[in-house]
Formats: sequence, structure tokens, C-alpha cells
Amino acid sequence: MASVIINKPVLYSTMTHLAYNINLQYYGGLHYTWCTPYFGSDFNSPVFTVPPSSSPLQIYLDLKKEVDGGDLHGTIIKVKRLGIRRGADVMLKRGKITADIRDDIRAICKKATPEHFRPIMCVLPKTDIIPYIETVPVKAKANPLSQEYIVADVPTEAFDIIKFG
Repeated sequence: MASVIINKPVLYSTMTHLAYNINLQYYGGLHYTWCTPYFGSDFNSPVFTVPPSSSPLQIYLDLKKEVDGGDLHGTIIKVKRLGIRRGADVMLKRGKITADIRDDIRAICKKATPEHFRPIMCVLPKTDIIPYIETVPVKAKANPLSQEYIVADVPTEAFDIIKFG
């Protein structure tokens, strides 16, 4: 458990349906996600929140636009597909899955259509996720002033999901 100070009651993250379901089916309902205590970017605020590339709202909207458009050349779906494959490689190295399961996840990613990457918003109550949270190092943040966190191996029961439109 990291010593993390978060002054908001919840954190937000955007995940794809595909990632969520792979986590349920292959990782025992444990999830890995980047999150922030800010739903969206607020550039008018004197307190820096997060840039658009780390804003759960902006990620949700951009991903939804790419999915709704069936964009086979869009970059967001490609990045999400790659992230799921890399996650399977990490889980194999950690001994959490077998090589056969890793290969199945890779095959699922290859066959997945844009529709499989529909976004869902994750709402993570601070009190339920503290044991799973770590601060993102400044060098890995989208902006050095943003508040970004990684939540690893958090069980499905520790957070809610919301689907918009």
C-alpha cells in the first residue's frame, strides 16, 4: 500500500468493455487502470487538474467517437488493443496466467471489432481502493502537475461502472 493523499472522495477512469470482460474472465475479476480524482479537465481552475489525454471524460468521449464511427484506422482503439496484449504479457510473467491463456487474449484482441472497445466509466471510491493505489511517477504523467494514479489488482466489487448513451 502506498502512502497516497487524495483530497477527493472518488477517482475516475475510462476502460473498454473488452478490457473489463477480459479482467473478469481471465484475471479473476481483478482490474488494472490509471485514474484521477478529476472527471474532466478544467483549464479555468487555478488548480491544475489533468490534461485532456488523462481526463477520464475526454478519453471516454474520444473513444466513443472512434467506436461509433467504426474507425478501423483510429489510434485510440489501436492503443487500447496493444494495452490489453501487453497486460497479458505482464500477467504471464507474473505467473497469473498460462501461455495458452495469454495466446487466447491475444487472439481475442486480434478479432475484436471497434464495438468491443466501447468505453465504460469507472468510479472508484477512495476508501475502497486505497490498498490498491500507487502514485504515477512524474516522468510518466501526461503533465507534471496532474494527479494520476495506478490502481492494480482492484476487485470488481470495489468500484462502479457507468455507461453513457
